[in-house]
Amino acid sequence: MAVVTRTDTRRSQEMFSRITRSIAGGESSYARLRSGIELCIERSQGARMWDVDGNQYLDYCLGYGPLLFGHHPEDIVAAVVEQITQRGYHFSFPHRLDYEVGERLQRMVPSMELMRFACSGTEATMAAMRLARGYTSREKIIKFEGAYHGWSDIHYISAHPTVGAAASGLHRAPRSVPDTAGIPAAIADTIIVQPFNDLEVLERTLRTRGFEIAAVLIEPALANCGIIPPLPGYLEGVRRLTEEHGVLLIFDEVMTGFRVAPGGAQEHFGIRPDLSTFAKVLGGGFPVAAFGGRADVMELEATGEVMHGGTYSASPLVLAAAKAVLDRIERDRDTMYPYLNRLTQRLQDGLLGVVRAAGYPSLVQGVGPFFQLFFLDRPRERLVDYRDAMGHSRHDVYAAFHEAMQQRGIYFHPGQSERWFLSTEHTEADVDQTVAAAADSIAEVARQLPPTSAAA
Repeated sequence: MAVVTRTDTRRSQEMFSRITRSIAGGESSYARLRSGIELCIERSQGARMWDVDGNQYLDYCLGYGPLLFGHHPEDIVAAVVEQITQRGYHFSFPHRLDYEVGERLQRMVPSMELMRFACSGTEATMAAMRLARGYTSREKIIKFEGAYHGWSDIHYISAHPTVGAAASGLHRAPRSVPDTAGIPAAIADTIIVQPFNDLEVLERTLRTRGFEIAAVLIEPALANCGIIPPLPGYLEGVRRLTEEHGVLLIFDEVMTGFRVAPGGAQEHFGIRPDLSTFAKVLGGGFPVAAFGGRADVMELEATGEVMHGGTYSASPLVLAAAKAVLDRIERDRDTMYPYLNRLTQRLQDGLLGVVRAAGYPSLVQGVGPFFQLFFLDRPRERLVDYRDAMGHSRHDVYAAFHEAMQQRGIYFHPGQSERWFLSTEHTEADVDQTVAAAADSIAEVARQLPPTSAAA
């Protein structure tokens, strides 16, 4: 299969330079682009994007995960257009879509006995943490090193601590470290950071400090240090320990929700949390999130004992999109997830084959239709936590591979700590094109960073 190299991105570079004159850093989120190879997008459709230079890219970033049905799906667009043209796009009053989306969520995620809508995953997780503290009258929250739950002060803690320190392995019990300037140390003190996939440490912490812990906040599979799936029995152990110590279990399903199964990771792994948060796929690219769970816990929201608000929460604009997303999932669940899983496996096998054939120690880890390809310092069977993933990954090789793939029209996030997503719009031909591009790309990378040097 012929692989076309695209190197002309002058208009993207010029546009990005202009953007930086009004937008700090050129982006309104964290640094999502690599310096020197920035892209500015003109349009998108299905599994593809086109930049302002006219270059086409097969997209495995998918808007950072929301686009399970690809870019610009007709049914979701039609639902939103009908809402805003026929009924209105902002009320700040209850409306029909509140119960239509709410009842669909209850059917698909049985643990969501009552819920509320929000505008982002960050906001939903903040609300769930506050609710857990209000319900238990305790202040501490356990989270896991390498887990990202949003950018706010209360949980942007030890999501990406220094890689060198993490790799040292000197401190098995991670410290609570703010990930950015501007977070008061006093807030970091409300978070207890634990290693993922280690029940022994968690059990000891709950046994000695359970009286002050409101909740365990966990991504069922860590998704911001590549993908770190739970070890067999781990989530079951977390559920058992939280129940034993009267601590709420919060599943952050912003990444996994509706992507790994119709009912999210809790359906996939067979665990029922007390509270859950959802975003990304829920809106199909529109800014909507939800948090909810046990009725007795959520009753504190109903009575106003715990405050949650927001002018744009449950906007009919975004709930129209959410309804269309959930309708599609309910309709196609028996065919779309098997298809996505087969396609993802085909891509994983292909990538791993060409990378290992080039001599690079490597590993693929994922859950359902999202995964990460790790370039490693030496062969390993699995990576079990943040320190494993960051301490043993070859970030230089991954960055070079990303740049070579981008030049060949394949886009995925440039960071080894991120992940690849697939959509229903990707095809076997797309996967084969991607693997062919990977074979060319890794050959180019090998000339810059030979496998022997990468494994040293």
